[in-house]
Formats: sequence, C-alpha cells, structure tokens
Amino acid sequence: MGYLIIRKRRKKPTESRYTTAYALFDSLWEAGITTCFVNVGSDHPSILEAIVKGKRERPDSWPKLITCPSEVTAISMADGYARVTGKPQAVLVHVDVGTQALAHGLHNASVGRVPVLILAGLVPYTESGELPGSRTEYSNWLQDAPDQKGLVRQYCRYTGEIHTGLNVKQNMARALQFASSSPKGPSYLVCAREVLAQEIKAYSLDQSRWVPIGETAIPPDAVRNVAEALVNAERPLIITGYSGRDRRTPELLTALADSIPGIRVHDTGGSDVNFPFSNIASEGFRLGVDECTQDADVILLLDCDIPWIPSRNPPSADARIYHIDIDPLKQHFPVSFYPANGRWKADSFTALTQLVNHIKTDTALAEKLQNPVYIARRDARAKAHQARMDEIASRPRLGDDEPLDFDNIGQLLKSVLPESTNFVIEAVTASHALHDQLQPTRPGSWINCGATGIGWSNGAALGVRMALTDTEAQNAQDSRQEGGLVCQVVGDGSFMCAAPSSALWVGSKYQIPLLTVVLNNGGWKAPRNSVKLVYPDGLGASATDDEINTAIRPSPNYAALAEAAAGSEVGWTNEIKDTQGWMKGVRVQTVGQLKEALTSAVSRLSTDKKSMLVEVLL
Repeated sequence: MGYLIIRKRRKKPTESRYTTAYALFDSLWEAGITTCFVNVGSDHPSILEAIVKGKRERPDSWPKLITCPSEVTAISMADGYARVTGKPQAVLVHVDVGTQALAHGLHNASVGRVPVLILAGLVPYTESGELPGSRTEYSNWLQDAPDQKGLVRQYCRYTGEIHTGLNVKQNMARALQFASSSPKGPSYLVCAREVLAQEIKAYSLDQSRWVPIGETAIPPDAVRNVAEALVNAERPLIITGYSGRDRRTPELLTALADSIPGIRVHDTGGSDVNFPFSNIASEGFRLGVDECTQDADVILLLDCDIPWIPSRNPPSADARIYHIDIDPLKQHFPVSFYPANGRWKADSFTALTQLVNHIKTDTALAEKLQNPVYIARRDARAKAHQARMDEIASRPRLGDDEPLDFDNIGQLLKSVLPESTNFVIEAVTASHALHDQLQPTRPGSWINCGATGIGWSNGAALGVRMALTDTEAQNAQDSRQEGGLVCQVVGDGSFMCAAPSSALWVGSKYQIPLLTVVLNNGGWKAPRNSVKLVYPDGLGASATDDEINTAIRPSPNYAALAEAAAGSEVGWTNEIKDTQGWMKGVRVQTVGQLKEALTSAVSRLSTDKKSMLVEVLL
C-alpha cells in the first residue's frame, strides 16, 4: 500500500493571506499588547509568514517582536514588562520543547501573579499534505506530546487550544481575561500548524466586551470590625507581601498607618514597594521571619503569602487576625495553614480605601484616637524607628580601601545612583541588607521576583527598562510612572542560572541600557542557611561550599562574559575608561573602586545610552 500524497495549488507569495496566524497577532494589537517576546521553531511557518506580512503592510500598528535565544529570557522579559504596566504581555514558544524550556520562568509568573499570555504551536495532525501546514519534517513526529497543555496546567490560570481560525480572537480574549483577572498569572494557548495556516475572513473583536474581573470590596460589617480592631489594639500590626503591585496602594496603606498612631507595618514579601521605608510605622522587609509578629495583639494580613514561619515566629495564640487578600486561600499552595478570625477575597486598593474612609468618618473612632495614649505611642514608635535607622546607618564601612560587603554595596548604590533609579533585585541572601540600605520609598523603585526561580532578573530587568521607555513615551504626564536608570542587582548563582548570554545579547541587539551589578560571592549561599535551620549541629553546618556542592569555583569572569555576549570584538580589559562597544564590564573589590564604577555607569547609561556590568568580588 502506498502513501497518499496530496498537493494543493500554492498561492503566489504576493497574494494576500489573512490566516489564523495573522489574526493571532492582529488580536494582540487590538488588545493593546504592543510587544511579543519570541523564540520560533518548526511549528511556526504560518506565524513567520504573518510576521513578515504585518511588518511590511502595517509596521506602525503591528506588535514589536523581540527575538529571545532562550525561552526563560522571553518569559522573564514579559514578566518584567508586566510588572511595570500591570498589563499582560505575550510570549511565543516552540511546541513541547519550547514550553518546557520556560521552566522556572513560568513558576515565577504563576507564583508571582504576573499576567503573561504564552502561545505555543502544536505539531501537525496530518501527515500527507491533506491540509496546508501538514507534517513536512522529521521533528514533527518527535515533538508530538500526548498532552502538551498538561506540561504547564498547574502553573496557569487558563490553558486552551485554538481549534479553528473562525474564533481565534475570542480564544485570545478569553485567555487574556484569565491572565488579567486577579489573582493574575499565566495563560497558555496552543494551536496546530494546520489551524495556524487556515485562511479566514478578516474580522475585529470589540475589546470593551472582554474585560477582566473588576475590583472587589469587603462587606461593610467587615470594614467596621477590622477598623475597630486596629484602633482598639495595643500593639496592632499590618503584614503585607505584594500589595504594592498596585502602585496606588502604598499611599493608602500609608494613610491607614498614619491614622492609627503606634501601628507597625511589616513587609514579608519584598517583591514590591508596599510601604515607604521612611515612615515611622515601617518594620522593613524580612522574608517571613520577624519578631514583630510575636507580640502583636491584632494583625491585619494584606496581600500576603507567608506572614510568618509557624515553626520560628508564630503570633500569640490570643492575637486576633484578619486577612484581606486577592488570593486569601492560596489555592495553588497545597499546604498553607494560617488561621484568621476573618478572611475576605478583595482588592487591597479598594479595601484600604474603605478602611481609611471609615476611620476618618466614624466619630467614635475619631474621638478615641485623640486620647493622649496614642500620642505617646506615636512618639515611642518614632524613637524606635529612628534607632533602627541609626543602627542601619552604622553598618557600612565606607573608606575607599574597605572591602565590599552587602551593606556598603547597598549604601553606595543609594548614594551614587540617582534617586529616580529603579532597582530590579535578585540578590537572595543579600536582599535584606540591600533593602535596609536602599530604603525604597517610591512605588515601583524596588522590584523583586516574588517567587523562587532564580535567574529571573536577567530578563526581567530588560523588560522593566523596555516598559519604562514605552510608558514614558505614552504617558509622559502620569506621575506614577517614573523614568530613571534601571539597575539589576543579582547574585552570581542567580546570574548563572538563566542563560545570561541570551539576556546580554538581547540587551545589545535592541539597545536596552542597563546597569547590572553581579554580587560574586562564589556560589549559592541559601542552601547553607537551609541546612543550618534543619541540622544546626550537623555535618553541613561546618562543611565547605565545595563539600555541599554550592561553590562556583573557579569563578567565571562575568565582566568579560558580558562584553563577549553583547558582541564585543575587542579583548576585555578591566579599565573603566575603556568605553568601546555597547557593553562595558568591570570587576571591583573595594569601596573606592565600586564608587568609581557606579559614577561611570551613571554617565554611560544617561548620556551614552549604553550598558555596563559591574562584577563585585566578595
């Protein structure tokens, strides 16, 4: 029996095609998505045809395509872009292998609640030319996963398949609704080659009919109960984790804290600027562990994943606890046992507006807050805050010949870089010290991952810079969107974990100026902390980094790598004044050297619009 070979008349290249693939990009543009981060493959012939057609026929109304050699670069750039805009971004990857290569980037977007639309092809379902897009290559059989959507389902808010081009835009709009509705996160759509090649009649979709779920409030009795509990408490505490993702929220949280003298606000997530460090109520940022949880008598949890570590710093058994969160049950966490006297699924901006207004307008509460005891609490809190600020200021050793550590690095970043700098932080074990020294106050000026897939910042910083540039052009009058430099601060272990050469190349190709500071302490330090917590007197506590397999020795020369990946054709030198090429990499060991490097970086990024990587040898 022979094979059936079907040949259809091919249209001339000049003939116009409105295919499913073309409609896919058309729908992105209609939805306001102007950038797509791509890593293309054998499932994308119709995609590539559509891209060329769109670029040639409508260059000013077609998504900008960013080539990413690594899928993790692509999704991390989309992640960073969305963290600035709050709107979903698009990623295009290649069948099952490209989907799997998203790896920890998908985890980050899911756990970090970042809206991302991931598009992937499916291998053709016909073998013999029955339809345009039928199998033509050896790999078409090898990449035929039985359930490709199953690879990512547990990390996505929605997974779906486009079965026909006749409703491609409806499928796209539905996926975007899920990605954009809180709790936000990734949506994943797949489409076979035959469907992508299908020719359809051009049509538009009214995007105003495909909006995400609106903001939600807490019931009036809950507003009253929470407000009264906080005002009547002797040691009230607010714990937040990611409420600052909505950049309107820090101002309201400040208003709430200012209205209740003596209250404390603890950031246990560190992914955003949730509350200004300079406010006297601030307890700063610590990942889940801070003694303030243990003496509080009333605690409000606000958009918070891990308010405390039950085995280390649980609250008092008598503490009254209230939880307001867009994801209060943590539906993606199989184990999450945090008791509360009241729990509501609500938008933090809306809920804070309700609480602030209630305290302002309730005459009984207003009268109570005039009691001299509250003035005494405010004074005591101001003294405690100043003592903490003084202690933090005493840590850095700032003589030019002093060796570098996390405290003086943080202080130099704060003092040398402009106030408008936006920090993208992935320093893991150094994050607390850096936060103490940088003392972020402006919403959006500190962005951390919010999840645990290291290597995120390599692409995220590029996405943040791209989004700020685009937003500045579109919304020059919006005071919430700040320009300024973007500074990535990353540990060497994290930097190594997500294709740094890919991210560096993308920055060079698309001229995205960044300052990257690599903290080279010779490996991953977090696993040592983990073993000490479980086995404080065990063998690992005194073992070397090599013995526990966390050392990165011999150390790569990250400064030289940066120049090479960015396309430098000259040999690397550790000379700050050597300004050839798009990227300059330098290595520093002392306070004076870092100060000089950062000063040079400010000029390089601001004036020349070129990138710089500073490798700090610790």
